[in-house]
Amino acid sequence: MRRFTLTKSCLYGSAGLLFTLCLLIFAGGCVKLDRPSLDRKYFTIDVKRDDSPASQAKSAKTLIIRRVKISPRYEDRDLVYKIGPNAYEADYYNSFFIPPAALMTQELRLWMSDSGLFANVLGPESMVTGELLLEGIVNSIYGDYSQPQPKAVLNMQFFLLDNNKAAIPIIYSRNFSREIPMKGNSADELIDAMNQGIKEIFEELEKDLAGLVG
Repeated sequence: MRRFTLTKSCLYGSAGLLFTLCLLIFAGGCVKLDRPSLDRKYFTIDVKRDDSPASQAKSAKTLIIRRVKISPRYEDRDLVYKIGPNAYEADYYNSFFIPPAALMTQELRLWMSDSGLFANVLGPESMVTGELLLEGIVNSIYGDYSQPQPKAVLNMQFFLLDNNKAAIPIIYSRNFSREIPMKGNSADELIDAMNQGIKEIFEELEKDLAGLVG
């Protein structure tokens, strides 16, 4: 049977090698890699009124805005473009700042709050039980680049429910569609067109609800 004897020089050599490897690993961890940053842009939905918010409520009822639902095709934060008859792509470099469902819910609540149609307008997180519930579904929200003139395409449905009755019946429903031509091809101009389309839909929705609660 062979015997292996570790000499002092061997031990010192092994220790030195281990120490050198540790230094290299530590130094490698401190190296700053010059990688190009991803030039991403983030957008919000920002719908502005032409008129001033109403100073007095038209109805004594409280409206609860339920969380707006977005079609699974468009529910992610990345902007979606139609590039052909049946071809779509998501833009990783241009995205909504937060999920579009949250943005749309917030803008709808603010719009209805400023309308002056209701005594109170509360969001889905509220524990208050309102007399009326407003539900929204966004079926389409994308940029159509499949034609020479790009445009923002929007399709939404809204439902008003009577929360005072046990069955919570639907007392109003309507489908809205808008195609807003863009001034250019950029993501900024797509968001501008989307905001314009959403504003027009909210204006029509407000007129309809005014006839119901007035």
